[in-house]
Amino acid sequence: MPQTSKSPPILVWHPQAEAYREALARRLPGALVEALVPGSGEAEALVVRAARIAAENASGGRASSPAGTGEPPAEAYGAGAPGRAAGAKRSSAGAGAVVLLAWQLPSGLLRALPSLRWIQVTGAGVDHFLGRDDLADDVLVTRSLGRFGQQVAEYVVAHLLHHLVDIAGYRDRQRRRLWERGERPLLADRTVGVIGLGSLGMPLARTLAAFGTRVLAMRRSGADSEGVERVYGPASWRRMLPSCDALVLAVPHTPETDKMIDAGALAALPQGAVLVNVARGGLVDEEALLAALESGHLGAAVLDVFAREPLPEDHPLWRQERAWITPHIAAPSELGPMVDEFVANYERFAAGKPLLNLVDRDRGY
Repeated sequence: MPQTSKSPPILVWHPQAEAYREALARRLPGALVEALVPGSGEAEALVVRAARIAAENASGGRASSPAGTGEPPAEAYGAGAPGRAAGAKRSSAGAGAVVLLAWQLPSGLLRALPSLRWIQVTGAGVDHFLGRDDLADDVLVTRSLGRFGQQVAEYVVAHLLHHLVDIAGYRDRQRRRLWERGERPLLADRTVGVIGLGSLGMPLARTLAAFGTRVLAMRRSGADSEGVERVYGPASWRRMLPSCDALVLAVPHTPETDKMIDAGALAALPQGAVLVNVARGGLVDEEALLAALESGHLGAAVLDVFAREPLPEDHPLWRQERAWITPHIAAPSELGPMVDEFVANYERFAAGKPLLNLVDRDRGY
C-alpha cells in the first residue's frame, strides 16, 4: 500500500507495540506507524502531556482547542484524508495519530490525541473504553474478534470435563495410591446454559451441541439459534437456571448486565452446579458468589475474569477450594489475527467504507 493521501497515521499502544509495528509496517508499507510500549519514556511523556491538557481544560486554558495542543485539528484527518510522511517533525510521539490500536490506556490519554478518529481495541470487550470521559463522541470504536470464540469454547469444555470426570479427585487418589473408581458421567447427559450468543457464546454453544449436550441460552433478541434447544430473552432468562448443570457467562458487561448473577440467580441453579465466567467480572456479585461456594450450593466456579484485576492477593476467592482461578487467559489476543483484522479495517477506513465490528455505544458492544 504506497503512501498516498489515504494513509492516516497509526499509533499502537500495547505491551507488544514493537511487534505490532513491525507486522503493520510489512502489511501497510505506506502508513506511518508509531509504537509506544506502556511505561516507556515516550509513552510516559504522552501521559504527562494528556494530564497537562486536562489541567488546562479544567482551569479554562486554551488546551481545549486543538491549537492549544500544537497538533493539527481532527478535521485534518479522517477516512481518505492525508497522513504524515515518515520522519515529519512532531511535538510529541504519537500525538498526531488518527488511528489507535490498543487494549488499555491510562486515564485521560485520549486528550493528547486531538486528531484521533478511530480506535480498534485488541479484544472483544470494550466496556473499559466506552466508560472513559476522554473519548469524544465522534471517535469510532471497533473491537477485535480474533479466534476468541474458539479459544473460549476449548477453555469452557476443558473445565467442564475436568469437573465432570473429577480429574482432581483421581489425581488425589493417585497420590494416595488408591485404585478406586467413581462414576463416569458424560457431557452429553448434561444441560449447559449460555448467557450471551455473540462472538464468544455462539461458538461455545455449537461446540457443546457437538458433544450432545443440551444447550439453553439467553440472548438480547431472544431469537432461536441452531444447536440451542431454547433461547430466552433478557426478561425471562432466569427461568432456565433450575435446569442448568452448568452456567457459562459470555455476555458483554453493560449497565443492564452488571451483577446479573446475584444471590437469587445463584440460588436458582441446582445444587452442585458449575458457574463459568469468561466474560467480565462485573457480571457477578462476588459476595453472593462466595456465599454460594462456601455453603456448597455451587459445586465449582471457574473464574477467568474479575471485577478487579489482577485479583488482590488478600481476596477470599484465592482461598476458596471450589473456585478455579485463571488470570484472564481464556481468550488471549494473538498478534497474527489481531493484525489481520486491523489491516482489513484500516483499508476500509482509508477508503471511506463502513468499518467491521463497529461498536454500538448505546448497547455497549
